[in-house]
Amino acid sequence: MNIFKRFWRSIYSPKDIATFRKDKISKSITYLIVLGFLAFLPLAYYTTTTTQNVLKLSKESLQNQIPDFNVQDGKLVTKDQTADNLPISIDEGSLHIYYDASGTLDKDDVDNKIGSYESAFAFLSNGVYITASGFSQSFSYKTLGISDKDDLLEMYASVTDVTKYVIPLILLVLFIIMLGMMFFRVAIYGLFGYILTGFGRGGVSYRENWMIATYGITLATVFSMVMEWLQIQVPFGMEINMAVSLIVIFLAIRTIPQNKPE
Repeated sequence: MNIFKRFWRSIYSPKDIATFRKDKISKSITYLIVLGFLAFLPLAYYTTTTTQNVLKLSKESLQNQIPDFNVQDGKLVTKDQTADNLPISIDEGSLHIYYDASGTLDKDDVDNKIGSYESAFAFLSNGVYITASGFSQSFSYKTLGISDKDDLLEMYASVTDVTKYVIPLILLVLFIIMLGMMFFRVAIYGLFGYILTGFGRGGVSYRENWMIATYGITLATVFSMVMEWLQIQVPFGMEINMAVSLIVIFLAIRTIPQNKPE
């Protein structure tokens, strides 16, 4: 049975999942890598799209809509003392730019202003806050080497130049991390199955339980992938995926004939 048929049957058939435990372990490893790649596609797409949206913000927009500033003792200070429209908000589609030297905005305020899958660059009083596709990070102005508006424009130009090299590297690192987490989950779920089968006394080894777990996470992974594509946040999504995976593994183990005592 090829990998696509395995994928399809792993979505709905615990009985078929149980039969896959007898295959070569290399097939299960290959399957897990392919499944991880499919689950990674929404993240890769939205990360790339977000980055492209950021780059669409032209130098002229930064030049014209953000006032002249400098950084004093790590704090943002607006040079134009007559500017009374702080904080400043610039909306570029799904990308939002905030500028606030007054200290009115903080990271929580920025998160509340944007959608879960939208992105934002916020020049706050004490640093830069970046959030995109569910990932957030704060940087001090010193860390970024920003002391005034000219430094910001230079940084923008530099980022534009290196982005085409950095994005593939970032995506590769994210994929490796995501794949490592999937292998870890399968190892834990395999242990769960090993306990259910009486630590091997039921004739099902940990290796076979690991392979059952590999296919048993398919339904939960597909569900998460669909929600990611639709940009829908599911409350307690991790817990739901764990429960679904364990139920599928349990049902698969129940279809395995028990060894009769001699």
